[in-house]
Amino acid sequence: MADSNITDEQQAHSRLVLYQVSLGLALVAINHRAIQVALPTLTHVFRADLSFIQWVLLVYDLAVIGLVLTLGRIGDLFGRKWIYILGFLLFVLSSALCGLAQTSAQLIAFRVLQGIGGAIILANGRALVSINSPVSERGKALGLTSTAYHVGYMTGPTLGGFIIDSIGWRWIFFVTIPIGLTCAYFAWRVLKEREPSKESVKVDVTGAAFLLLTNICFVYALNQMPHHGLGHPVVFSFFLVSLASLALFIRTEQKTATPILSLSLFRNRLFTASNLSLFFITSTQSAISILLPFYLQNLMGFTPTQMGWIVIGSSVVIIFLAPVAGWLSDRVGSRLLCSVGAAIMVCGQYLIGSFTLTSSVFQLILPQLLIGLGWALFNSPNQSAIMSAVSRDKVGAASGMTVTTARIGGAIGIALSGAVMTYALRANGLTPEQIESPESWSAAPVQFINAFSFTAHFINGFALLAILFSAMRGGNKN
Repeated sequence: MADSNITDEQQAHSRLVLYQVSLGLALVAINHRAIQVALPTLTHVFRADLSFIQWVLLVYDLAVIGLVLTLGRIGDLFGRKWIYILGFLLFVLSSALCGLAQTSAQLIAFRVLQGIGGAIILANGRALVSINSPVSERGKALGLTSTAYHVGYMTGPTLGGFIIDSIGWRWIFFVTIPIGLTCAYFAWRVLKEREPSKESVKVDVTGAAFLLLTNICFVYALNQMPHHGLGHPVVFSFFLVSLASLALFIRTEQKTATPILSLSLFRNRLFTASNLSLFFITSTQSAISILLPFYLQNLMGFTPTQMGWIVIGSSVVIIFLAPVAGWLSDRVGSRLLCSVGAAIMVCGQYLIGSFTLTSSVFQLILPQLLIGLGWALFNSPNQSAIMSAVSRDKVGAASGMTVTTARIGGAIGIALSGAVMTYALRANGLTPEQIESPESWSAAPVQFINAFSFTAHFINGFALLAILFSAMRGGNKN
């Protein structure tokens, strides 16, 4: 929308859309972050090992990865209002089912449904803000959505820890129900549905199926590799199917009239470099953060509530600085901000890898503050750069691509952290039975901290590539 043509009514509407999307993103973040804090509790409640309970997070990410591009493209083709509202209703229903789950298998199954709802919200939320905001304020608006997301991110660990300690883990899901219903009502009242397209359009169902199959097979193979080895028939077969499915996905996208992902977008240097830097940042951050609760609770002895207060440091910083970074990106571009932000995150993650058995609370919180500063400088400018690199009719696909990139990075990071940690624990002399039971890690603190440090430093090395790709994205105004 051209800034010179914006009326007061349009400005008011764009603000309402921003508020609604921000509330929805906060809801998704609260749920995701609270479940991370609950993982040690879930391993105890369901008597499940780490490699299995990881699927509570992984299946959600896989649902988002497999569907978010398709759902973003559907929004481009048919309009976003009603599918966006459906996303909230599905999220509410699945939250209720997760809270009622009686086994870990049921919880994982219901998390798939929740992932579908989350994919709808994530695929269309930032796209709605992008197309309803003036071009000169797009970075600032996306910065505010980042702030909202991290308000939820900050609230999730503290609220989740308090709920677990006071009334039980099931209420982590139940408390999201009224918020989700409020978001659905707000979307119904605020969003305007565009006129139906007169053109005949088709949804690329075949491409969506190949994309989903690619990611499911790859993440499952990566998750099982530390237990069976790369040469195991099951692991090797899943990697092979993933590779074949990826080739078929690319071939399908090249031929279809309405692709989920227009491969021509990757001819744009800014779009490609921004997504690559996002991938390496999210994969390393997810890998390290998934292990942190086990270090804090099982080794350092913190309760879920105390743990929640420790890990919110990054979100506190992001809340205050993300809008500022978005405002700066509108004026100086994303290259410098993203490069500096990624470098600061590498420093913070290095400090996490340097934790010891006697680390003070200050030493535990400082890396969280640095990671928050780095992410604030990186994310909003990076999101704005990706959105500005595509035409208006591709903004939903671009929004879906950023979510897909981040979720693929996150899922691979989670699976990789388990693989590397398993290898490191085995190298430090732990038996398979001890490795599969995180509660037993406290009986071998020296071995655990050595494995934890090795895993964190090894994975953090990949984050250096985020700095490289941020610097490669182009000139100062990119």
